Amino acid sequence: MIQEIDAQTLDAWLKNDEAVLIDVRETDEFKSGHIEGAISIPLSIFPVKYNHEDYPAGKKIVFQCKAGGRSMRACQIVCDIAADEDNVYNLAGGIGAWQSAGHKVVG
Repeated sequence: MIQEIDAQTLDAWLKNDEAVLIDVRETDEFKSGHIEGAISIPLSIFPVKYNHEDYPAGKKIVFQCKAGGRSMRACQIVCDIAADEDNVYNLAGGIGAWQSAGHKVVG
């Protein structure tokens, strides 16, 4: 089962260097504003570009999009290919929830 987190949890994880954030929105969306430190891997190329072994096993991997739908699909893809899915999370509400919680974007 894919775990969802809220913006406050993500903020704490990022500040404590506990998580890697992957933004699965398309390149133009990412360039228009993204969460600082996010890695851009658009969902349209995600299955061929994402490699689970590229990310530290000791860190949480959080996927994010605009509202949570595309990032949930990315989570499902990862859970289908990864032996250990316990470190895979979806940001509920996406970047919209992040901004609504008062957090800034860069870009």
